Amino acid sequence: MGLWHARRVRELPGFALHSSYDISPEQRQTAAAEFGCPVYDSPVEFLADRALNLVVVATPSHAHVEPTIAALKAGKHVLCEKPLARTEGEAHRMFAAARKARRTLMTFQNRRWDSDFLTVRKAVTSGRLGRLLDIRLIRWNYTNIMQTFGAAGYRPGWRTEAAFGGGTLLDFGAHYVDQLLQLVPQPIESVFGDLRGRRWTRDADDQFIAILRTRDGLVAQVEYSQNAHVPIAVEWAVSGARAGFRYDQSESLVCTHDARGRERERRVQNSSGGDWDAPYRNFRAVIQRGAQQAIQPRETLRLMRVLDAVRESARRGQVVRIKDEFAPGSSGRRAGTG
Repeated sequence: MGLWHARRVRELPGFALHSSYDISPEQRQTAAAEFGCPVYDSPVEFLADRALNLVVVATPSHAHVEPTIAALKAGKHVLCEKPLARTEGEAHRMFAAARKARRTLMTFQNRRWDSDFLTVRKAVTSGRLGRLLDIRLIRWNYTNIMQTFGAAGYRPGWRTEAAFGGGTLLDFGAHYVDQLLQLVPQPIESVFGDLRGRRWTRDADDQFIAILRTRDGLVAQVEYSQNAHVPIAVEWAVSGARAGFRYDQSESLVCTHDARGRERERRVQNSSGGDWDAPYRNFRAVIQRGAQQAIQPRETLRLMRVLDAVRESARRGQVVRIKDEFAPGSSGRRAGTG
């Protein structure tokens, strides 16, 4: 992902790829050959460069906290890959460091700009569905990406190891649960989680189910698997008091029923392709014009609290209650799981 970010930055107006740092000699060699910019083998020397004002942290998940805090202390703004941290407690430390340094820290939640999510969010926020009752997001596939997607010279399979922040919940789940939370502004009351390592890892999880229940009875669920022999592309289903919505990759549907229970369908045009450059454009506006962050710290903290609760539920084998006081529109006071 570090190479992906470096390549994107070179193409974005208002940005320039200034330098890079990596612990892997192979990655440094690749960066030097492709980008022609200074490549450091020392984080101290990298962060000491005064011409550098924005650092993108794209290390394995267990190694987000310290590099981010070091960059903030060095006076740099930071855009950090998801998940921002492994726990809510770690995330609080990182945002505290940002406040102390008076610099901006934002999580790279680029999948908020995926076309399927934009389509679903438009349907939900239109109000035509009425009060939301149920939300389901499911994706099944069969892939060994956990064992292969990484720097060859470092540790390609770190996503299979819990000590490195591995597992699908913290990896893809950090995207999909974040999407779900954008559709659930009301406070979450309880969380149920099930994590399994069935095919690609025994140490972490290669599939998960997360079920959230709000105080007013909405049930929202994410189900994801990398070991399913029956593939299911991204599918959304939303049930409201007045109508329902089903996402399909070609064309989506709004469904209602008349007084006799007869179904009526209306086709909806899907949103156009995703825009993963949007977080970068927003970050530049935040730094230069004081714009509002597209991914708010309270939203990241809320996500981490829910992910913590999913894992706690999986360990206990039971539903856990949370205090969701960072829900949109709340006072923003800190709360924890219980």
